[in-house]
Amino acid sequence: MEILSTGEKIKRARIYKGYTLKDLCEEKISVSKMSCIENDKIKPEEWILDFIAEKLQIDSRYLKQDIRDQVIKNVKDIEKHRNSNKYEDSLEYNLAFIEEYSYYDISFDIMHLLFNYYLDENKIEKIQLVMSKYYDYLQKCFSEERAATYYMDIARYFFSTKEFTQAANYYNNVRKVSKDNGDYTLLSRATYNEAACHLMLQSYEKAYEIASKLIDLMDYIESDIKKAEAYHMMAILCLRRNMDDFGVYEQKAYELYENDLVHKSQAIYNYAVVMFSLGIRDKAISYVSKALECYPKDNKELLVNFMLMNISKLIENGVLDKAQSICDETLDFAINLDNIVFIEKAYYYKALILEKEGNLYSAEMYMNLSLDAMLKFANNSQIYRRYMEMGDMYHRMGNVPEAIKYLNFAIQLEKKM
Repeated sequence: MEILSTGEKIKRARIYKGYTLKDLCEEKISVSKMSCIENDKIKPEEWILDFIAEKLQIDSRYLKQDIRDQVIKNVKDIEKHRNSNKYEDSLEYNLAFIEEYSYYDISFDIMHLLFNYYLDENKIEKIQLVMSKYYDYLQKCFSEERAATYYMDIARYFFSTKEFTQAANYYNNVRKVSKDNGDYTLLSRATYNEAACHLMLQSYEKAYEIASKLIDLMDYIESDIKKAEAYHMMAILCLRRNMDDFGVYEQKAYELYENDLVHKSQAIYNYAVVMFSLGIRDKAISYVSKALECYPKDNKELLVNFMLMNISKLIENGVLDKAQSICDETLDFAINLDNIVFIEKAYYYKALILEKEGNLYSAEMYMNLSLDAMLKFANNSQIYRRYMEMGDMYHRMGNVPEAIKYLNFAIQLEKKM
């Protein structure tokens, strides 16, 4: 991984062999010239490198590989080990080195990898530090292709920070560039993402206008799952706009999800969420049931997590009987898994259901069981919020001493945060 200039390679090999400059040069090369070569003051001719390689018994290709070639090779090797704990440090080392030589195209490529790594790892402060440098690299080696790469990365950053209007603008830039360049794979990706931004902004008409363009781009979408997600978005937007095409796009998505039951179940759940928000209550409840039936049962931890998500949505919409029956089953699974996080959440949802049903004393018992579990793993911020919630619960029950006790717990904990 270490990067060496041609002169540094020669000098290291010469010293390792125990040769002086005169020993190395013989009568072929002047000592002063060889000194300049080793100090990178002049570039050696190819015959000199061949002569030195033979003399020092090293591969001439190694000597001829310049800084640029070394960094390109390094980056390719680094990309093969994306999960290495040295990934970030290795990229940053190569970037710092190549900057000195003004190879801006390589600097841009490395920054692209780093930028996405920072996003994946949620290192927002690092992204903010390199943002202007990334733009500067683009300007110094500008091409339409690099501009599209830069716009996609910046859009992804704004989407991750929930600045959806900004993200949509950058995705729109990508659409313009990719359309001009005839890169329809990138165009399809940017179109989907821009529509998603407007969906998040609840600009459903605009989202539909953009997403509908995906229909003509389906052949360029990279995988069946991605195609299914495109149809899934269209189905959601049709629901939002009260259009009859919902069922058509829903079925197209299901067909493409095929045996991927996790994604299919999530899609069904998403439809239920939209239906609840639109007041289509009975149909939403049936879709929750359908999602839970569809979800694969082989991985119990993933299943419990999905069940908890559905319980939360049912409680939010006052579907308490169904939430109760699912919660009982989920609690049994959580206990069998011996997963304290799942157990705590199931107890907590059980308490919320009982309280909404008016059974305050049973709700108190489950809320305390939930708190006991939470104290074993939660951070101070989570525990603080639970203390406040329990103080509020006891206040509603008319139990003033307990309400004051938990509010005091919260105040004391807040001082440590």
